Amino acid sequence: MIPENAQSPEKPIYKLTREQFEIYCWLKKQGLNTDDETLNYWSRKYPVKRIFEVVMFAKSRRNSGQSIRNIGGWIHKILKTDAPVVNDESQSNREYAKRFMETKRWNELKIYEKYVRDEVTGDDLPLTRPSDDFKREIESLYQRSLLYRNL
Repeated sequence: MIPENAQSPEKPIYKLTREQFEIYCWLKKQGLNTDDETLNYWSRKYPVKRIFEVVMFAKSRRNSGQSIRNIGGWIHKILKTDAPVVNDESQSNREYAKRFMETKRWNELKIYEKYVRDEVTGDDLPLTRPSDDFKREIESLYQRSLLYRNL
């Protein structure tokens, strides 16, 4: 925890709540090529969980060999556009989709990095959905796929 009277190395431009200040300090330690004003903005604008997921996603992409010249700009674009990122939820949903596909012998379901797609209906389902919602939605997608196949 950060002490209540702690100050950041470069005083934030806008006053932050305790939680925002903690994520701001964490962002500073990540070595992103981003100015303090932008880090302050992210801390105020986006939920902590979202910031953490996007930063970790960017770092994993860079570590896997993807060329990201401006990681701060790359992160900002993902945050700004609310683009889905691979997170723990999507990993869990991907495993569930694989098991579901094998159990139902659903060969028309294709699993991609961030979503699944039924080739019969052409419908997509993001893997980043909450697990309970994803399970309901993949069952619904399967039922629609069966209907389309039987037409």
